[in-house]
Amino acid sequence: MTLSTPTGRSALRLLPPPLSSRTCWKSQRQNRCAQFQRTASTSPRTRGNPHRPFSLGGLFGFFHLSGFSSYILQRVGKSHGCLRLCCRTMVINQVPFRSLVEILGMLELETIQEVRLHHRSRFCFQSDLIQFFTHVGQMSNLGHLVMNDIPWDFPADCFSLLSLLGHLQKLHLIFGCLSGQMLSGLRKPLEMLLINGCRLTENDITYLSQSVHATHLKELVLCGNNLSQMVPGPLEVLLGEVSGTLQHLNLRSCRLKEAQPRALLPALCCSSRLRSLVFYDNVISTLGIMNMLQHLAGLTELKRVQYPFPAECVVYLDEYGWGNLNRVALARMHAKLREMLQVLQRADMELTNSASVA
Repeated sequence: MTLSTPTGRSALRLLPPPLSSRTCWKSQRQNRCAQFQRTASTSPRTRGNPHRPFSLGGLFGFFHLSGFSSYILQRVGKSHGCLRLCCRTMVINQVPFRSLVEILGMLELETIQEVRLHHRSRFCFQSDLIQFFTHVGQMSNLGHLVMNDIPWDFPADCFSLLSLLGHLQKLHLIFGCLSGQMLSGLRKPLEMLLINGCRLTENDITYLSQSVHATHLKELVLCGNNLSQMVPGPLEVLLGEVSGTLQHLNLRSCRLKEAQPRALLPALCCSSRLRSLVFYDNVISTLGIMNMLQHLAGLTELKRVQYPFPAECVVYLDEYGWGNLNRVALARMHAKLREMLQVLQRADMELTNSASVA
């Protein structure tokens, strides 16, 4: 389900029902609206018993907050609790928090399993944020929470309102100001933590390494953060703590240079369950990349590695930009890496570079 402003292109969307009930989507929007009117008025659950809740879960797959969907919201709002909306995934685009809190009051919160919040306004009232997170804290089956463009004045105690979420496994934070200690409010250890471009500090990385989450993480994404001052130091410690469970690691665009990835090798080589490693868009030479692969070849579970353009094959403009790529030299170096893996009996390892994933 997606929420957006009436003037935007985003939509309020409920995930499609099982195959057996998807045929209703072939009708036009006006037919769906008529079907809703008939269902809501003739359902045995509401006929003769106007105060009994009627769930709309599974009826609708996709609709905008204007027209058909606004009609549904009006009907639900005027039903005095007789009608409720159910969904599994809620995507929120550019909806004021105050309006969002009102809409959440119409939903069966326990049916929501995933929330994606894309809020690009850098200003919002803290009271509205707290009310929103109070509702999220009541989503007892929530397993995946995504927050994009975190407001700079984000109150640190909001995450404490999520302390009772017993199924939350994945937290994805994208662009904003984040303190690692915000996660202290989450009592259940996370299995997947994705922090993209959130200006992490040494204290944040240190806190993460000491948190309850560290020894349970299966996926750790720290891309887009400047970690150049954390090696040697906190980043090594964090990778050591997660080594027992870690399966996927992403260090893309972390401003790491030559000796720094090499310093991480002792911790990485202990990650026996590691399946994929991403470290492209960091400035490393051909020898540095070869050295890493030689050490990591002993990790039999490691099947996918995405490596950066070697410093000899490209002109790096800064830590995040490059130009004048020598593709002939890059292809030659890639073949050399493949030959090395053949010798190491790791032909099963898939190698891609920045050009492959661009």
